[in-house]
Amino acid sequence: MGTVFYGVTPDGDEVAVKTIRDGLAENQELKTRFEREVEAMGMVQGPRVANLIDADPAAPVPWLASEYIRGLTLKEYVAMHGVLPAALAAALGIALAEALASIHQARVLHRDLKPVNVILANDGPRLIDFGLAALGDQSGHLTGTNQVLGTPVCMSPEQAVSSRRVTAATDVYALGATLAYAAAQHYPYQAESAREIQNALIDPAVEPDLSGIPGAVVPAIAGMLAYAEAARPTLGEVHKELAQVLADAGHDDPVAAVRRLAAVTYQEAPGGPDPMPVIPRRPRLPGPLADPHVPSDLVCQAAGRLRRDYSASAPF
Repeated sequence: MGTVFYGVTPDGDEVAVKTIRDGLAENQELKTRFEREVEAMGMVQGPRVANLIDADPAAPVPWLASEYIRGLTLKEYVAMHGVLPAALAAALGIALAEALASIHQARVLHRDLKPVNVILANDGPRLIDFGLAALGDQSGHLTGTNQVLGTPVCMSPEQAVSSRRVTAATDVYALGATLAYAAAQHYPYQAESAREIQNALIDPAVEPDLSGIPGAVVPAIAGMLAYAEAARPTLGEVHKELAQVLADAGHDDPVAAVRRLAAVTYQEAPGGPDPMPVIPRRPRLPGPLADPHVPSDLVCQAAGRLRRDYSASAPF
């Protein structure tokens, strides 16, 4: 529904500016979804998500600006370089579990976690795109609407049935599907059409395809892909199980493992904008030098005059 532009703020910060596509700005359903996306992004802050910078969903052409995250998407990386080994897949899972935890803490569901919505940035994976986000209700219960929304290959069984409401467990399922792709370059269920995938998803007798996934992470991914929501681990349990995978591989520090993942996977996306030059910030006067009762711009002007006067009278 949207078009995304690259932008730079007056301060030199890089942003991704998303607008409703031409001709669709009058579509009330899309405008409502866009407003919900802005609201969800405004509620979520954290180092593992693309944070909202500014927005105007009521503008003639509604827009939002979020951090521009450099790097390949997980899908691009796997297509170019192949699958992640077990330790790197575990580190990826830990980072994305942290992203989802910050989202759920704000009473928001992402509902569209998939490889194309994960950017492998220079400081670790970032989760983007809140276009299908659902907000918690007034009681604080975290549920989504009873509509079939999402990407079938990463969709949970309950998300594939329009009559079932979804909970935080649906994002856990999508995390498992995303890690399966990262570790084996295929999804748990694949077929010729979205309808066939949905039919397989909602049939508890059809097991997800875990072939090719390194043995060390199979139990964790299998748990996340459990058919029943109650059988899936919490994000805290996911983090703990994947941290144990790292420890068994000789990596006792999950934070260092995520940094290693970033070092291995980060690269500029082909065809992306050139890196912005570093723009020096105007130095500010130390706080004690400024009178708190005098407007800061007057203080800066007075300081400028003093510097000019001193420079003119100096003998060298």
